[in-house]
Formats: sequence, structure tokens, C-alpha cells
Amino acid sequence: MKVAIVLGNMLNDDGSFSEAMKERLALTVKLNAELSPDIIILSGGNANPRAGESEAHAMYDYLVREGLSEDKLIKEDRSLTTVQNAKYAVPIALSFSPDTIILCSSKEHIARPFLNPVRIFKRKLKGSGVKLTVYS
Repeated sequence: MKVAIVLGNMLNDDGSFSEAMKERLALTVKLNAELSPDIIILSGGNANPRAGESEAHAMYDYLVREGLSEDKLIKEDRSLTTVQNAKYAVPIALSFSPDTIILCSSKEHIARPFLNPVRIFKRKLKGSGVKLTVYS
């Protein structure tokens, strides 16, 4: 089983997507077509209260409009940071007993030296036996 975790990005004040979020959503559509994960966890809370909804909810609505199956999408809407993305999304992913977790985010985010998402997620997965791959 393959589970993807898509990292959100703060919504604009009017609830529209930032450029980074648009890139991550395009990556998610491409990831779904190319790798066919069984489950896609959309990770992101309401980091901008003026936006009126969580990143996960906004991503969910967009991806359903793009044709992704509602049954495949899970919203993790508590996280406000990359550390919290791992804290809340990894246990959800592990509940499906995956062989692989695919971490999906923009290249700039994945390559970030400070609070690097790959290191954070590997630390959270330590000892689980689950392989982490990156899609960016």
C-alpha cells in the first residue's frame, strides 16, 4: 500500500491559494496519475484565520473538482507547521500499514535546509520500517 502526504501552504486572506499551494496541488494531481497512491492525506490546518478554512479542506475541495476520488482523500486539518504536519499526518498514514509513504511538497520546501521536511518525516517514521519517498 502507498500513502501520500501532501503538505499544505497558508491560504491567502481571501481563501485563495498561494503560488506554493497551487504548485503543490498540481503536483498532487500529477502524483495521483503517475503513482496511484491508495490514500492521499492532505495536511494543513487554518494557519490564516482570515482565510476562513483549513488548508486541508481547501485542498480537498480543489482535488475533488479535479476528479480525484473523495474516498482516497483524507483531511488532516490540525497542523500549522511542518513539524506538526509530520506529528499529525504520519500516525494517520501508519494506520493503513503502508509499505511506502510519499511526501509531496514543492521543491523549495523539500530542499529547505532549516526544518527540512524530509528529515522531520524520517525522524517521525524511525523504526516503523516504512519507506519514505519524495515527490516534488
